[in-house]
Amino acid sequence: MTSVLFPGLWGPTAELVLTVDSIVRNKSTPQDQIGSILKKHKADFNCLFSPLERSVKDRQTVVKAVTEGMSISGVTRTLPKVFTQEVMLLSDVLKLNELKCVHLLLAGEEHLPRFPNLTRGLLAVLLYFDERRSLASCLKTLIQLRDGRLWTFGLQSNILDTISSFTSDFVNEGLVQKILTVILETDVASELEKLEQGHALGDGLHRMMLREAITEYRNTLSDVLFVWACQNPLPAGDNLKILRHLKKHVSLDKEGRLEHDSLALFMTLLYGLDLEPQSDHQSYSSLLLDPSFTTPFHKELTETDSKIANKGLIAALHFVWGVSVNVTASSSTAAHLDKLLVDEDLLFNWAFRNGGCEFMANAVAQSQGFANEEYYVSRLHTLISSFISSLPLRVSEIQSESKDQQDTSSDYEKLLLLMTEVYKKDKDGLCNEFWLADTLASPSRDVVFSTKQTSLFKFVKVGAEQLTPALFVPYVNFISSISATPEAARNAYNLLRLDSVYGSGNNLLSWDHFFSSLEQYLWNIQEQLDGIKGDNIQTITIPCIPKNELEALDVVLRLTKQIFDMDVDTRTTMLENTHWHIVSTLFGLLSCPVVPQLKGSILQCVKALTKSPEVCLSLWQQLEATQMLPTIQTTPSRLGIQAELDDIEARNESYPETRGFLDFLSGLLTVTVPGSLGVGYRAPGLKPYLDFVKDAVFMKFDLRAYNDSSEMWEIAGTCLHVFQQLLDQFYVNEVDLEETLNSPGYTLLTLLLNDSPLLLKIMMIIESASKVLSDAKRLSKEQCTATRNAVKVLSTVLELQDELMSLLRDTNTSLIVTPLEQLMLTVNPTTRQTDFLLHLVKLLSPISTDVDTVSNALKLLAAVCGKPGTLTSVSTILTRRSEVSQELMQSLVEILETDEPESTGAETSRNTIRHMIVDFLISLLDFAPPNIGYYLVGFDITRPIEKTVLQEHGVHGCKRTCLHSVIDLLFKELPPTSLYDTPALSLKCYQLLVKLATNQHTGNALLRYLRSTCDFFAKFLEIHPKGLDRIEHQTEFLQILSMELLVTSRANLTSYLQRILSLLAGSDNSAQGPFFALEGSRKLLSLLDTICSVEITPYSPLELVYFDVDKLEHVIKQHQYKDKNSGVFMINAVSLHKALQSELNMVSNSNISTAQRAEINEEIKLILSNTMERFMTRKKISLIKKAFEAWRQVVEVIFVGCSNELLPSRQSLLVELTQAVLTKSRDCQPLSGLLSGASGCVVILIQQLRYTVQVPNSDTPLEGADPLPPGLLQTMIRNLVEAVIQSGGSMQQARSQIYAALLHCLKMSSSSDTTHLNMGFSLAQGYQLVDRDCLAVLCSYGDMLIESLCKDASKGHAVTKILAFSLLSIILGADSYQNWLKHLTSKGYLKHFVESVCQDNQNLLLGLSTDNIKPLFIYEAKLSFFIQIAQTDVGANALLESGIVSRLTELTILHQLPLSTDLYQQHQLVLPAFTLLTSLMTSLGNKHVVANREVSHFVCAHSELISGILKTAPGVERTKHDYEELNVVTCLLAWQRSNQQQMRKDDAVNIQMQSTSIQLQRHMINLLTAIQLPGKAVPNDVDPSVQTLRLQILTNVVSYCVTSMGTGSTIHAIFTSELSSNKGNNNNLNLLITLLQKALDGSSHHADSYTQLLHKSMHVQQMSTEEQRELASAVAMDIEKCSAHQRTKYAEIQLAKLADHKDKELTLYTQLIENLVFIVWQHVNYYMIYCGNKTDLSIEPGPKRLHSSTTNHNDSLKQLSRDLPLHLSEPFLKKIVDFCSAKTNATLTASFTSALVRRIKKLMSA
Repeated sequence: MTSVLFPGLWGPTAELVLTVDSIVRNKSTPQDQIGSILKKHKADFNCLFSPLERSVKDRQTVVKAVTEGMSISGVTRTLPKVFTQEVMLLSDVLKLNELKCVHLLLAGEEHLPRFPNLTRGLLAVLLYFDERRSLASCLKTLIQLRDGRLWTFGLQSNILDTISSFTSDFVNEGLVQKILTVILETDVASELEKLEQGHALGDGLHRMMLREAITEYRNTLSDVLFVWACQNPLPAGDNLKILRHLKKHVSLDKEGRLEHDSLALFMTLLYGLDLEPQSDHQSYSSLLLDPSFTTPFHKELTETDSKIANKGLIAALHFVWGVSVNVTASSSTAAHLDKLLVDEDLLFNWAFRNGGCEFMANAVAQSQGFANEEYYVSRLHTLISSFISSLPLRVSEIQSESKDQQDTSSDYEKLLLLMTEVYKKDKDGLCNEFWLADTLASPSRDVVFSTKQTSLFKFVKVGAEQLTPALFVPYVNFISSISATPEAARNAYNLLRLDSVYGSGNNLLSWDHFFSSLEQYLWNIQEQLDGIKGDNIQTITIPCIPKNELEALDVVLRLTKQIFDMDVDTRTTMLENTHWHIVSTLFGLLSCPVVPQLKGSILQCVKALTKSPEVCLSLWQQLEATQMLPTIQTTPSRLGIQAELDDIEARNESYPETRGFLDFLSGLLTVTVPGSLGVGYRAPGLKPYLDFVKDAVFMKFDLRAYNDSSEMWEIAGTCLHVFQQLLDQFYVNEVDLEETLNSPGYTLLTLLLNDSPLLLKIMMIIESASKVLSDAKRLSKEQCTATRNAVKVLSTVLELQDELMSLLRDTNTSLIVTPLEQLMLTVNPTTRQTDFLLHLVKLLSPISTDVDTVSNALKLLAAVCGKPGTLTSVSTILTRRSEVSQELMQSLVEILETDEPESTGAETSRNTIRHMIVDFLISLLDFAPPNIGYYLVGFDITRPIEKTVLQEHGVHGCKRTCLHSVIDLLFKELPPTSLYDTPALSLKCYQLLVKLATNQHTGNALLRYLRSTCDFFAKFLEIHPKGLDRIEHQTEFLQILSMELLVTSRANLTSYLQRILSLLAGSDNSAQGPFFALEGSRKLLSLLDTICSVEITPYSPLELVYFDVDKLEHVIKQHQYKDKNSGVFMINAVSLHKALQSELNMVSNSNISTAQRAEINEEIKLILSNTMERFMTRKKISLIKKAFEAWRQVVEVIFVGCSNELLPSRQSLLVELTQAVLTKSRDCQPLSGLLSGASGCVVILIQQLRYTVQVPNSDTPLEGADPLPPGLLQTMIRNLVEAVIQSGGSMQQARSQIYAALLHCLKMSSSSDTTHLNMGFSLAQGYQLVDRDCLAVLCSYGDMLIESLCKDASKGHAVTKILAFSLLSIILGADSYQNWLKHLTSKGYLKHFVESVCQDNQNLLLGLSTDNIKPLFIYEAKLSFFIQIAQTDVGANALLESGIVSRLTELTILHQLPLSTDLYQQHQLVLPAFTLLTSLMTSLGNKHVVANREVSHFVCAHSELISGILKTAPGVERTKHDYEELNVVTCLLAWQRSNQQQMRKDDAVNIQMQSTSIQLQRHMINLLTAIQLPGKAVPNDVDPSVQTLRLQILTNVVSYCVTSMGTGSTIHAIFTSELSSNKGNNNNLNLLITLLQKALDGSSHHADSYTQLLHKSMHVQQMSTEEQRELASAVAMDIEKCSAHQRTKYAEIQLAKLADHKDKELTLYTQLIENLVFIVWQHVNYYMIYCGNKTDLSIEPGPKRLHSSTTNHNDSLKQLSRDLPLHLSEPFLKKIVDFCSAKTNATLTASFTSALVRRIKKLMSA
């Protein structure tokens, strides 16, 4: 009910309009609200009839407002002087109150962005009349809502009483007289003249809008009276007032037809008078029973003086009054009616004599609004039927008198004329009452009919029996008009059968007579043609058919056409009649030189036959045979339709034959053209017909003269329709390539894809329409049709051009075509400008009311703009002139704001165009700015898009854009009614907002506008719109919401973000709509419930009899297409149906029976239905997936992107969401098919839940965190394990995510294990001791879970393998009973995993050479799994038995790395292997001979790799990865050296190791000089972990040296006795003592640091904020989002970590110092005791290089004795003892170090 001029509501009447509209939509509104609003606006309704008059007081108030101000909407504001002057002017022009004019001008100023070409004054004038129109429309609607005799709205009784009382008051207060006065005084011409004098008229569009507004205002007021009269008769006095008004004032158009207001008043009188007998249940009494009404009314009606405005109207009322009096008198005994019956003859005679029937036939029935109002047609039908049934004697008299009136028009003929015109407009089957069903077909049948229906049928039959030649034409016309339904057409056919009317004899009214007459005409003409030879046929003079016979033939052909059109059975019966020869006779006449008018009627008749497809082939053959259009060269060129077009029709300036031929050809083209047409005597095909239509008719249609200009556009429109049909039938088929190239569709396409005259002519039609619209005029019906067809043809060409161009490229043809979008950008030869797009823009104007034209014009514009090559040019053309861009913007905005609910019909509507506009905008946003799409949504394309600030329209000159319309559509009304009025359009609008929000150029501006100006997101979450159970809308909204949450969280808009989060995470106890399904539940959970509420119907396979299922599936795949919105493949049902139907048509009738053909047709319907259902299910699943992904995005942004402080109940919300997703993914049908998406969401939720109890990126428990609910972890683990078991092996993504979630759960359930090895790389690093209850849950699933994990680790996807190995690692680490390991061993999985290392070698070689790192990560995860197994002796033995060391020895990738391998990848390869061997050696001990041998063999095999790791290239600084490798390699070598001492000397591996050990020993000892201890001063840029690694490496090297010296009776001295620095040889005691000194210094420094860290950890609260933030940043990633309490806890955790790290370093220092002291003692003891006192020692001497000569040897021992006390001073030794005693708790170790120191002292003192 919104304004016709203004799409939105405005002013004080907006509340009233919305209320009335709500009543119509919902049929329920609070009674108090309705009553108060109606009472409030009672004065506004009164202003409809008497506007507020001007007031001196109000004028002074406005004048003073310049200085003193005035109150406007409760706010005092001053007005500019210019504004007050405009108010005075407007008040004088409209003669309206000054205060009212102030509000009108303010409203006009507000609406200026909608109408940029108008001023606020001109808009105020429009608003004034628009307000009056809206009020009149509200009044009409209120009266329609009343219950009455014709309809009821079913309103609640209290609402109905309120409305009835309110409207009755209006009638009682003189509503009728007020409306009549307004209609009389409000004349359109006078109003416009008054505005013209006051300079209040604008351009043509402004004038047109005013004219239509005033006209609709008058018409609506007249409709108010009509609607009232339909429901309840008006009071007697009001009917008399209407009669007096009509006697003096009648509005007629140029053709003498009643205009809308007079027609409505005339019909009001008809409904006020009873035309049918009163029934017993009638709730009102007839006015004619009241003598106080009948007497004055009869007197007023019969007083016919010279003041009567229109005698025909009064005569019609005489007729109506006579029928009404007679009908009422027949059911009443009122005496006053008998007096009126005396004048019955006078009334009817005056009515017939003065043209009453002619007036109702011509001025009433042919008026523009008559056919559109069913109650108009119904009332005249009641009038006619009551006249026939209630006055049978008069009807008989009229019929009898018609026999004597041969020369003049009889009353009977006038009555037939009236009935013909009335029933031509019958759309409701009223004509069926004239027929007694089946009586004509079966006269003996005993059927009871009503008296009225019997009388009507008698009227028809008597008319046929008493028909005279003078009445033949009107009677046949009457029969045609009452044959407007299939049943009526069948009865009309039966009526005209000879045997059913007379039984025998010759007569005028029978089908035999009709068709025999046509045959006789044909024979006569052919006889005359036979006597003429050669070209003389052109000079033949055919006897002219008399006019009356020509009219008779014409009406007979029209009747035949009507019968053919209406009833298929009758059409078939008539064609099968062998006596009539209908087709041959009609085509024979077409081949003869008869008048074009008759040929046109014949062609229209045979066109009706094309509705029977089985007849079309014979029609084509007849058309070819008659050569009506010459298609053979031997036919004389001056014969046929083309000659008659040029010589006869062009001279007459009328073209009935051409129009008929075009219609007939169009009818034939509805069925497939036979391929054999013309075979044998010409080139087959439609080329002659296309050439005629194209060249002879269409190309010259505007060059010929016309009596009626509308005929020109009718011919053009029909030609274009034929072109459209040919294009629709064009189908590129590579098999029939030659036939395709010769088809008319191909010809048309090639012409329209070139700058051809045909294309220019079509563009000229569009240009002509554009010029008419530019003058603010409406297109005529015929020109509108031609324009619609022209645009549709071009739209079809756009759809086919890509396919055609592909065909031409494939055939290598020389033909060149140009894309249509480029042709539309060429220069117009008429205007010399590129203005075709401007004409398309003009077609989008609201003045263009044809929706098909607008939709196809928009398609063309979208196609041109949708090409990257033309988009820039298009944007330039459309924005070069501001008036063009503004017109385009305004047109699209007004279409978008059309208030029209969506319909389920397939026809094009305004809503369809609204969909297209939004799709158009979405497609343009896919291209980079600037382009026209960004302009249309409000962005300034003259500067960078990002700088645009979106505003409300009118603010800072901002125009109203498509974006404003879209947002208003979605959110202007609360709750938004568009969600159930236009759900599909609303969805597209949301998609447009998503496109803008996700666009990098427009996203921030849009979200800022939605947030600040509209408060879009908060309001949406606060309201509960009715019917929002469509997850499509929810999906799009959530996508925008996720972007909004992300942007606002990054911008730290805390208060706004907290408001949104509270709406999402908080509970909603008032939720009643389906959007929030559960009362009291969190909205996030309610959104998930909406997704889960979608039902999916499982697909049932087809069981077919005639079609092969496999082949059918192949055909279905060929007709699939990808849906642009959902990305899902859908089925083209139309093309599939055509394919199946063509398959059936290929089967001849001789091969299958009629019954079988019917069964196949039913099977085709079943296939189509089943296929559509299947694809709709597929689309629904895709929709659910998209909906869940949107919900998931919101959840992830909330918990990952937003600060923890914004969600006080973060943990409880995570628990609820996690449980909901886990439960619904298992139990809910929609989510069960989306396990991948659900499992991904579960991973995020469980990870965030873990961060509520553990420090992020750490396994350390979070101090002060709320504990998880009891049993929660066990429940989650159980759900996850069940998901793993239920999911198939093909769902690798889902399984991998479930494994990741399980890892998080197990880590939450565990406590840190401080005894693990430092692996530095493994996914299982720092593996956890899993909670017993959680482990019990895992074990409860027995072999099923183990089998799933092992299978995924063996054959799964790369990610799944990695996670499966990680999960196995953690579970094996927690399984103290080794049950899982036993299963792995017994089932052979462990052996398989070990053997797969060889395959990993090949995969690594291939992967690293092709930059594929997946095998590397799998290898790393697998070895991590082995490392976990190797932590126990049982696991280590199992690995050893499986051959793990041998497989590692065979890993050639370790020393044959591809050239492309970087250092980090090398690190990932080496580190796990050496760590695994170290773990094995640690678990098995040095007495395990097999392990010792195999590890030694590994070292020998990879000695080059080990040597490369141990040594460093000159000038290359080691990285952290290098140190990690050194750590594990030196650790392994230390263990291997220790185990080697236990091996037999004659062992082959030991012998092989001898040569390798010498080289490795040299590299190991060199590390003592290459790696330096940090000492006291540690550089700030050095990573502390690197320092720790250096310390570990030195410890490993020193341990290696200890084992290399030997044990027992054999000792090897590996360091020389020099104590001075020697550049040539650094392997001396001086190196050891120096290391010892640095170790002591470093240990002292670390001990102090350790003490300081302990002190800080106990006084964290006293630290500054900056210090706490610096410490906490090492624990938490985003410390800014943490609270002060959390920051303190994180600082404590970091200090504890640092202290633990220092403690470990001190332990390493202790080990290093102890081993160094031991080595020093061994060497001092060796040199000073054994080497100094004995010449023959039982122990083996050191290396030969230590004993070069006896003299030098003795000198070096003496030097050692002198210098040793200087290096190992007493304080130094005491410091060693003190440190070891303080650090080591074990008394045995401290005593051992003290004993070594004492022995050294003793040796030095000896």
